Amino acid sequence: MASESKGRLPAAIEVAAILLLFAASGAWPLPDVNETVYLTKALHHVDPSYGRGDWFLETPDAHSVFYAVMGPIVAACGLESGAWVGRWLGWLSLAVGFHRAVVPLLPTACGRLLAAAVFAVALRHTTAAGEWVIGGCEAKVFAWAGVLAGIGEIGRGRFPAAVFLLGGATALHPIVGGWGLVACGLAWWRSRREPRAAGRGTVRRAGDMSTVADTLPILAPTRPPAAALGGGLIVAGLALAAWGVLPALSLSAGVDAAGRALANRVYVVERLYHHLLPWRFPEAMVARHLLAILVGTIMHRVVPVSPARTRVAAFREAALAISLVGLLIALAEPLAPDIALGLLRYYWFRLADVIVPFTLAASAAAVLTEDGVCARILPGRPAVVRGLVVAALLLDLGLQSRHWPLPGRTGLRSRADSMVDAVAWADVCEWVKAHVPPGSRFLTPRSAASFTWRTGLPEVVAWKNSPQDAVSLLEWRRRILDCFSADGTLVTMERSTAALGASRMRDVADRYGADHAIVPLGVTGLDTLPFERLHANHGYAVYRLAPPPESR
Repeated sequence: MASESKGRLPAAIEVAAILLLFAASGAWPLPDVNETVYLTKALHHVDPSYGRGDWFLETPDAHSVFYAVMGPIVAACGLESGAWVGRWLGWLSLAVGFHRAVVPLLPTACGRLLAAAVFAVALRHTTAAGEWVIGGCEAKVFAWAGVLAGIGEIGRGRFPAAVFLLGGATALHPIVGGWGLVACGLAWWRSRREPRAAGRGTVRRAGDMSTVADTLPILAPTRPPAAALGGGLIVAGLALAAWGVLPALSLSAGVDAAGRALANRVYVVERLYHHLLPWRFPEAMVARHLLAILVGTIMHRVVPVSPARTRVAAFREAALAISLVGLLIALAEPLAPDIALGLLRYYWFRLADVIVPFTLAASAAAVLTEDGVCARILPGRPAVVRGLVVAALLLDLGLQSRHWPLPGRTGLRSRADSMVDAVAWADVCEWVKAHVPPGSRFLTPRSAASFTWRTGLPEVVAWKNSPQDAVSLLEWRRRILDCFSADGTLVTMERSTAALGASRMRDVADRYGADHAIVPLGVTGLDTLPFERLHANHGYAVYRLAPPPESR
C-alpha cells in the first residue's frame, strides 16, 4: 500500500501540472465561444423559467447528458460562476485523459509535460476544420477527455476498456465519441492483422515510469480483463454510445425528404461550412494541417518502436482515413448533392483535427527526450535543443497570458463578443437587464451572441444560436431571412433589422412577438425610426417596439 501511495503522488502532480497548462491556454474572458449556447441551454433545461419564450432555448436538446450534469451546477452557482466551475472540471478531465493517453508513449514525466505543452500549441495552429478542445465549457470538452483516455487504453492494448470510455464520450457528444469508436474499431482490426507490431507486451527501457504514472486513482488500470469482463465493457460502452446516438438520430424526424435535404444544406453549406466543407476551409489552416501530418509521420518513424506507439499510430491512421472518406464525399457532391450533404453534416474532419496534434506532440516529446534520436536528427546538443523548445513554449505561454481574465484587468474582450463592439454591447445589455420588464422579447443585431447570457431575456433569433434538428433548422433560416435579408438569401444580409426599414422592422416584430430592439448606431435610417428610444450608449440604442408584455 505504501508503494502504491508513493506512485499515485507523482502521477497526481503530473496531472495538476497538465491542468495548469491547459487552463493557461484556455482561460478566456466570459463568455467564451459556445458557452452562450451550451450553458444557457443547460440552465433552461433544469429551469424552464430562465429565458422563457426564447425560441432557441426551447428547441430540442442535442446534448441532454451534458445539460443534465451542468444544468444543476449553473442553476446553483449562476451562469458566470457555473461556467468557471465547468471550465475547471473540463480542464481537469482533459488533463486526466491526456495523461492517460501519453503514459504508454512517453516513459518520463518531463516528456509527458513537454507533450502537453506542445499539444496545447498544436491545437491552435494545426487543425484544418477549426476544431478546438481547450477553452470554454461545453459538451465536447468532456467528450474529448474520454477520447484521450480511450487512446490510452488503445496504447495499452486494452480495447474493451477503450470501447467503454469512447462509449461514454459518445453519450456526451455523439460526433466526438462516435468517430472515436469507429477509429478504435479500425485500430483493433489493424492490430489483429499485425499481431507482432501490436502485441500485448510493452517495450520497457531503463527509467520507464509508466508503471508509476499508471497508479493515478482516476481510471486506474487493472489487469488485462478476462473475456467475460472484456465483453461486458464492450456491451456497456455500446449501450452508452446508443444513449447519445439514438436521440441524435431523431433530430432529422418531423420533415419530409425535401425538408431534410434543405435542412442539410442550411447546416452544411450556409451555416457550418467552415467545419464541414473542405473547400471552404482556409488554405493556411489546411497547409498547416498537412505539414503537421508529414512532420508527425517522420518523427514517429525515427523514435523507438513500441507496441503502444504502433497501436496509437493505427488510431491516427484510422482518423485520417475517416477524413479521406469525408473528402471523397465532398467531391461527390455535384453528382448526388442531397446524399453528400446529408453525410457531410457528421463532421468527418473533427477527429483528425485533434488526433494529428496529439500524435505530433507525443512524437515531438519522444524525439526531444531521447538523446540519441535528438542528436541524430536535430543540430546541436540535445540539452540545448530542449532548452530552446522550452523557451519557445514559455514565450507562447506569455503571449497567452494576455487574455487571462485576472482580477483587476479591464478591457478584455470575450470571444463570444468578437463580432460586436464588446464594451458597448456589455453596457447596453446591463441596462436592458436592469430596466426592461421580464419576458420582453428582443430583436438583436445579427452578430450578437451573448444577449440571453447577459440579460436572461428571449430574442427572436441569433446567427450563433442555430439548432440541430431539421424542423428547427428550417425555422431558424426563416427567422434569419425575415430579420436580416434584403433579397431572400443568406448571401446579402444586414447587421440589423432596422437597416431594412421601419415597416420591415414592425412586420417582423409583430410576426415573432418582439416588443424591444437593440440597434447598432450608424445603421442607415436610424434617426427616422418611429419607435421610442429608451437608452443609447456609444455603440447601441434600445427601442420599444410595442407595450411591455404585462400591458398588452
